[in-house]
Amino acid sequence: MALPTYRKTTGREPRSGPSLVSTTLLITAPAVFAVAVLRPRSSR
Repeated sequence: MALPTYRKTTGREPRSGPSLVSTTLLITAPAVFAVAVLRPRSSR
């Protein structure tokens, strides 16, 4: 029984640039901060 020859997988090349997690944090962190700062304060 012949062994199969090794073939390089044909797939997408890895994307260069920030990862999906970094991009998501970069977009959501300022929005969460703005909501926290601009939220009306309860006056006691």
